[in-house]
Amino acid sequence: MEDKIIKLYDGIELHLMNTNKFKTNYIVINLITDLSREDVTKNSLIALVNRRGTVKYPTMGDISIKLEEMYGSSLDANTDKIGDNQIIQFSMDSISDEYTLENNNLLEASIDMIKEIMLCPILENGVYKKEYVDQEKETLREIIESKINDKSAYALDRATEEMYKGEVYGIYKYGYVEDLDTITPEELYKQYQTLLATSTIYVYVSGNLNEEKVIRLFKEMFSNVKRDYKNDFELNKYNKIVNIVKDENLEEVASKREVLESQDVTQGKLVLGCVLQNASLKDDFYKMQVYSAILGGTASSKLFNNVREKKSLAYTIGSQYIKHKGIVLIRAGIELNNYRIARKYILRELNDMKNGEITDIELHDAKVNLETRFKSFNDSQGALIGWAIGQELLGGDVDLGTVISKINEVTKEDVIEVASRLKLDMVYYLKD
Repeated sequence: MEDKIIKLYDGIELHLMNTNKFKTNYIVINLITDLSREDVTKNSLIALVNRRGTVKYPTMGDISIKLEEMYGSSLDANTDKIGDNQIIQFSMDSISDEYTLENNNLLEASIDMIKEIMLCPILENGVYKKEYVDQEKETLREIIESKINDKSAYALDRATEEMYKGEVYGIYKYGYVEDLDTITPEELYKQYQTLLATSTIYVYVSGNLNEEKVIRLFKEMFSNVKRDYKNDFELNKYNKIVNIVKDENLEEVASKREVLESQDVTQGKLVLGCVLQNASLKDDFYKMQVYSAILGGTASSKLFNNVREKKSLAYTIGSQYIKHKGIVLIRAGIELNNYRIARKYILRELNDMKNGEITDIELHDAKVNLETRFKSFNDSQGALIGWAIGQELLGGDVDLGTVISKINEVTKEDVIEVASRLKLDMVYYLKD
């Protein structure tokens, strides 16, 4: 699928992904801003408040009725974190015009609807409606507080917070409960206006498109948005990381950088965080994808086969590479009394890869699994757009064929080289 990029205005790009593969049109508008402790909660709240009501559709009931009239289209607004950026995202999914009963202009109606949610929230005395702000504060409170219910996800979040304590990446993407009571409708609306004025805005549209019409509609949509764009957004802001860990002994590092937390749990949640030294994230991307797949990214990985199957030390185990930070997070669900021994054997797998203990079969299986995974993106418009924005922020290749080709070029020596630069940074364990 071709990704054609059109600059609409300074800091506003339209990405057209023209394809007749799907029967739907999918629109995603991303407001990309620096992740900050001061604004993270407000930005998350803005996404929730905006979807509550608009000038044309003042209530959620009105919005639902309109979406039903549009052949059951769906609309959403949420927030995410990519590297050191917070993303406020508005999305719209509707069937393609050619599949409507009378060849309706459903794409045009969808653009108008997402414009309403993003640019025309219902106001009261010139600011956000207090009733909606108060109600969505409680919604956001529940979202933030509910993270503790999924212990595996909670452990990953806590490990990240500890690894990046005092740094931007340690900020929780949805914000903090303690911020909510102090946020006023006036303050929130002011932050909303700042977001519109200063954010980098990427618009993605996937479907069977009349490109000239889509460009015209989005150009009109943003024509009256007041902008104060500084043009200081760096696509390659994640391209260099140096984080030297002096102690090379993995067990000593694990003992010194160990965080233990107790809760009422029946299964221990272990997370090891490793940092790639002297990383050029764009260039190291392919090597690290293969490295993580061999280590713990598939059901044929070293962690799965050796720690879970052979040693029976984990119920679940795996690794993931966070490409925008150059870190590998290894996670395991284990028996509560198996912490030390599970940690020992996980560290052994890290050492073995550093020492070159990688078979040709492991290398081959990792590449096959990665190729299958990347090809599967082609089956989902949401996955394709999510992939594209992540790669755009990294400054990396977007075309999946190119990515698969470069992954297949990774050698065993390449994997060993990045393994030698991957240093254990900390160990987090959630226990009883």
